Amino acid sequence: MAQGFVPLPEQSDEEAETPIDETEISLTFAKGLAVLRAFEGVRDDLSMADLARRLGFTRAATRRLVRTLEMLGYVAADRQRYRLTARALRLSAGFLQSRSVGHLIAPVLQAESALTDEPISLACLDGEEAVYAVHVPIDTRAGTAGYTVGSSLPLVSTAIGHAILAHIPVDQRNRMTAISALGDAARTQLETDLATVRELGFAQRPIAGSDGLVALAVPAFTTAEVIAGALSIVLTPDRVDPERITRVLLPVLQRCARYIATAL
Repeated sequence: MAQGFVPLPEQSDEEAETPIDETEISLTFAKGLAVLRAFEGVRDDLSMADLARRLGFTRAATRRLVRTLEMLGYVAADRQRYRLTARALRLSAGFLQSRSVGHLIAPVLQAESALTDEPISLACLDGEEAVYAVHVPIDTRAGTAGYTVGSSLPLVSTAIGHAILAHIPVDQRNRMTAISALGDAARTQLETDLATVRELGFAQRPIAGSDGLVALAVPAFTTAEVIAGALSIVLTPDRVDPERITRVLLPVLQRCARYIATAL
């Protein structure tokens, strides 16, 4: 079974083992990226005060960062409220193109999605979260869950997260889930759930805050049997059929996972 996870972005073994010298780090650049991430999960435009509060920066520092991003075209202002522009999408283009996600993986998921009439997604591990790299929706059924490419999911409470966590060594898993501050009972339940995922080969969980949507997920490995992420299908309540899940949907996800192992 998998012995680790794929770090994003990819690093060579030498780079991964060499600590980063603090003199090589630009804190200002890091803060600018933090401003871009501050818009995640936000439907409305944000004021400068909103951004400063979300980031924990001073108003002055936030203003300099936001105005710089505005000048570069990544942020736009409307009556002193700010939103990301389409240019921000370019930041993900390198990942999608270099990992062959757009050219190789997305068409396969689209084809399988058309055959099953179900939305299929691929999420990759990113720190303590999973991030959608490909999402193939079927009309608006999964849209109610708010999923798009770039959306992030917590690992400890989602089917995709469980499919990933179940195949990571315990010491790494403990470090990754520590940020969730789980109590003893919750941690014990999580380990029980993950053991079930390893036994069955898939995870199935309701989607919190949705109107009865259920997510089905299987792990996706590289050819070296390193966990790369997870594939999932979101089902509406009327389509949660155990027999169809076993006979149709799981084989589809597993077939996609085998293909992904040759592409990543």
